[in-house]
Amino acid sequence: MTTFPTTVEAITPQWLTQVLRDSGALSGASVASFEAAPLGFGVGFMSAMRRLSLTYDGPAPGAPTSLIAKLAPSHPGAREIDGVFQFYEKETGFYREIAPSTPIRTPRAFHVGFEPGTHDFVLLLEDMAPARNGDQIDGLSVTDAADALKAAAGLHARWWGDPALPGLDWLLTINSPSMRALEPVYQQCWPAVVDFMGDRMSPQMRRIGDRMATRVAALLDLVADRPRTVIHGDYRADNMFFRDGQPEDRFAVVDWQVMLQGSSAFDVAYMLTGSLDVDLRRRHEAELLAIHHGALMAAGAGGYSLADATEDYRLCAMLGWCWPVVAIGSLDMDNERGVKLNTAWTQRAMTAVLDLDAGALIPEG
Repeated sequence: MTTFPTTVEAITPQWLTQVLRDSGALSGASVASFEAAPLGFGVGFMSAMRRLSLTYDGPAPGAPTSLIAKLAPSHPGAREIDGVFQFYEKETGFYREIAPSTPIRTPRAFHVGFEPGTHDFVLLLEDMAPARNGDQIDGLSVTDAADALKAAAGLHARWWGDPALPGLDWLLTINSPSMRALEPVYQQCWPAVVDFMGDRMSPQMRRIGDRMATRVAALLDLVADRPRTVIHGDYRADNMFFRDGQPEDRFAVVDWQVMLQGSSAFDVAYMLTGSLDVDLRRRHEAELLAIHHGALMAAGAGGYSLADATEDYRLCAMLGWCWPVVAIGSLDMDNERGVKLNTAWTQRAMTAVLDLDAGALIPEG
């Protein structure tokens, strides 16, 4: 039986008071009222998300005045996607089982609820404002990218080859049966990407994209054979927050719905080939790869050379190409920001594939 609100409208001051008290964030006072505001157009297709501004009935020192509520949406398409990829179970599992012992900075979770029978869920999270949210259209600076890679290395090193990973049955491997559904989805989306990109896609990239249509699952298997850890899976600028002027606790990352067990190089490639301007990536790629690898080794991972990391980066850049293909292939063209974001992402990703000669790593069929 569900013991938490399953819609934004069902959230009450009484429930907020109780969960904040249970989390140790509130004592004495109660939540008298709150206002719920959407986070922006096009945000949260896979979740219903609201910023809750709280008013207390008395002094509440240290208690949050703003929270982010994240719940399962009513949209049937989102529910269907979750049924395949287990997004809601993974994100709530992260906050229950992974976040407490992982050094990467994430929002504090004041309450985590998940109902396996219905896949309803609720997360009551710390509001990261006024930290600066990254913007994938503008792209990351080299400084921001370096901070993000150092933080990712902490996550990757903590779970590097950890014997507990096989016991986390809710945390899919990158080549799990559910993830292998990426191949038919790619095939469905690819013609729309070819039409959308038109002359912006070179004949060489068109040939590579055509070959990938029947080799996605094989590429997933190759990546799954590399050293395994916990990866964020959607490590890009829009999911990152930066506190400028604060040398400590400067970086945080949100949105753990697509986390996986896989190669650390996937997060690195996904970010560098999707969230950096092409010229910036070309000039600083080797430097940034070395920063992540050095932080990974310093945090305790071993038996993994920079040469291995660089080759895995090429492999994961090829695999990562599938994500903008799917994004473009299912894009709502009325979402102006979505069109700009996914156009930039696709152009950056396909340029990286060609720069790295990553197509040469596609397994033969």
